[in-house]
Amino acid sequence: MQPKRILIVDDDVEMANLMGEILKARQYEILLAYDGIQAIEKSKSEKVDLILLDIRMPFFSGFWFCEAFKQRPETRHIPVVMVSAHSGDENCQKALDAGAQGLLKKPFLPEELLDVVDKTFN
Repeated sequence: MQPKRILIVDDDVEMANLMGEILKARQYEILLAYDGIQAIEKSKSEKVDLILLDIRMPFFSGFWFCEAFKQRPETRHIPVVMVSAHSGDENCQKALDAGAQGLLKKPFLPEELLDVVDKTFN
């Protein structure tokens, strides 16, 4: 069975790498993008099973990316979980309205990240 591929999109390189290491330990295959433009390129050129998407990024927001991603017929079925330190009710609702499956609040424990990802695939 092919490992699930997760695209992590976060302009905080250390955070993206940390999330990647946590998920690699669970045998997920990781792709990284550090801004919205890289995320668009990777989501078009690579098969991904899940996107973990920071809300605040250079060029455009995670909300914008999620809405655009969910409008493409070839990607609308791929789950997106937004990740943000700003996870109040308003951002949570905006994430859901944009098409995200959920919102993970930073900072998080490794177990919380794994739980969100595992639930997405089960």
